Amino acid sequence: MYFLRYKPLKEKLRTRSLSDREALPYLVLFAGLAAVVYLLPNTEEFNTWDWIQGILSVAFAIGGVIYAYRQNGGRQGFDLIQKYVVLGWVVTVRCVLVFIPCGIALFLLGDSLGLISDETNGFDVLIIAGFEVILYQRIGRHIRDTR
Repeated sequence: MYFLRYKPLKEKLRTRSLSDREALPYLVLFAGLAAVVYLLPNTEEFNTWDWIQGILSVAFAIGGVIYAYRQNGGRQGFDLIQKYVVLGWVVTVRCVLVFIPCGIALFLLGDSLGLISDETNGFDVLIIAGFEVILYQRIGRHIRDTR
């Protein structure tokens, strides 16, 4: 894996000799670092549950990419990054369209049960984690269909 040199990577990409196995660490790190954004405090009320949610998001992002890699056929798979980005976009848009009304219903349910507060709590973490698991499972499932 290269961290600063891009010429050998560009050559492998140009000749289409970069395998999915060689590209996997780049996608895992990219997804993991993108999820680290959750770990950055965004309010003054950043609490332990926010940290737990952030760590779970990073773990799910990395695990989701590895799951997609395996669903793509592992070492025998091909075009993982292309499939992940293209199918991942459509799956994410579709999931958001489903998650919004579900999130509203869960918020109303949580509010009626007294589980909603001004700070992040276990109920929030459970809901977000559930949505993330479903998202990555669906991405992997659709990638599996392309084998």
